[in-house]
Amino acid sequence: MKKWIMRILLIVFVGIFAYSAFNIFEIYSAKNKIEKETQNYKQYAEDSSKNVLNPDWDALRQQNPDIVAWVYVPGCDISFPVVQGSDNSYYLSHTTDKQESIYGSVFLDSAANSQFLDDNSIIYGHSVEGGGMFTNLKDFADQSFFDAHKVFYLLTPSVNYRCSILTFAKTTDSSVYYTTSFGDFRDDTISQWYANAMYANSYDTSTCNFVSLSTCNLDYGFNSDQRYVLVGALEVENNPIKIE
Repeated sequence: MKKWIMRILLIVFVGIFAYSAFNIFEIYSAKNKIEKETQNYKQYAEDSSKNVLNPDWDALRQQNPDIVAWVYVPGCDISFPVVQGSDNSYYLSHTTDKQESIYGSVFLDSAANSQFLDDNSIIYGHSVEGGGMFTNLKDFADQSFFDAHKVFYLLTPSVNYRCSILTFAKTTDSSVYYTTSFGDFRDDTISQWYANAMYANSYDTSTCNFVSLSTCNLDYGFNSDQRYVLVGALEVENNPIKIE
């Protein structure tokens, strides 16, 4: 009887190990696939001779017409094309090359103005075990990191933006940070952003538009409503955008 119990336990343990190993393999295989895909797109976005971002929009859109921008967050290993689909579901599970993947894509909310003319434009990206996509936005939860990184960049076919970081928050997917049109409540909305932020910087926000980067907070699991949101104030950037 003891031998049979030991055999059953061994089979169970082997099964658990095999399942875990398979999941790990899938995660890192998907990550490797995304990294290769991203490198392909970066050849059309980076001028390596000058170490600057200078997207060839015609070439990028030949790869995927849904590409509307490029987002770059220094210090976070975040430099990706931004796509916009007809809904917010497709690019959750498809790469920029439209291949199925748990990593999905970095994408602009489907209802947003593609020229980033909304009061607040929301860009989504997954956080994933093993890293990649928007996972490293969590680094802004460390105040020393937040204090040392003041800007990120949004490049579009018509204009490039320097995004001065206004707030970083741990929040939920239905919070005030997902307000895209302020109406008569602009000052009140921004005040709430400040009040609910982990960390914040002071800027003149009387006229600018904003872009917010949103990702899952993996401390609560992949399917929770908990989010990290990094808000940047848009300012036209006419200088070359150096890659750090």
